[in-house]
Amino acid sequence: MWATEEHPEHEGIAGVTFDSDGHRLVGTIYLARGPGPKPTALLLHGCPGLEKNLDLAAELRGRGWNALAFHYRGCWGSAGRYDLRTIPRDVSAAAGYLTRCPLVDPARIAVVGHSLGGWAAIVTAAAEPRLRAVAVYGAAARLGGALALTPDQIEQEFTRFLAVTPAEFAAQRDEAAARLDALDAVAAISPRPLLIVHGTQDRWVPAGQARELRDRAGPPCRYVEVPGANHAFAWHRAGLRDLIAGWLDEAFDETLGAEDDRSAAGPGAPGGNRRGGGDRRRVGPALPARGAGRGRVRPGAAGARRPAEDGRGQLAAAGADGAG
Repeated sequence: MWATEEHPEHEGIAGVTFDSDGHRLVGTIYLARGPGPKPTALLLHGCPGLEKNLDLAAELRGRGWNALAFHYRGCWGSAGRYDLRTIPRDVSAAAGYLTRCPLVDPARIAVVGHSLGGWAAIVTAAAEPRLRAVAVYGAAARLGGALALTPDQIEQEFTRFLAVTPAEFAAQRDEAAARLDALDAVAAISPRPLLIVHGTQDRWVPAGQARELRDRAGPPCRYVEVPGANHAFAWHRAGLRDLIAGWLDEAFDETLGAEDDRSAAGPGAPGGNRRGGGDRRRVGPALPARGAGRGRVRPGAAGARRPAEDGRGQLAAAGADGAG
């Protein structure tokens, strides 16, 4: 519930609606405590959106962030027909909604995407300067490969949850794959910070796609490959939350600090002391174990230290690796 005259403090969570091309989209915003505008993460789910990242939204709220989880047109209560080709437009509409919200700091809006949402985060952020930092996990670099299924499989995994037929979905996939390529778009995110996280046991999007994104990205980019994690990070959620939330804190600390340095130096001065790309090719366990300390890691800082994992942080993937 939003704040009112009778109750001046909001209750930490509220439903939202906003327009995208005439379609009413719905979502939930998690609101950090305290007055004044807050940094805010825009959370993008995959297709069909079984993993909605609400655990991450709650984690961010506890760290002083707002988080908006919304649904693209044609799914989970949002109006219209589902269309892969228009998802970036829906993401831009969500960014516009956040910039108009008085509880959001428009200079500190990040986007976090999973699976198809990772693809949408990269493709949208490349042309959307209001998104000041980008984090993705299990991101699809190529839609054609990630969604190359038979009509029966498309119905089973995706379209029974969506306002679209398998034939329409396949046609949208082919057009979006040809026209909206995350590998072509990712370099345009630089110099904004980028985090790419991927599991070695991802059966929907092979880790090789994440490495391609890493190799095409400009600085500052941090890459983390997590042994044993599946597509949804089902057995690694606690560490994933800690990694992404800690990275977001540090990303904005560094980005805003660098802007302050440049402003203080005056027009035409060098770019201050911003710490840049660092080790973009780090591969290995990076998720703190459940119960381990909440390490703060500088995105892109070469040699940055992470909390050590104990045996509980090395869970092997098991069970179904569901779609996004």
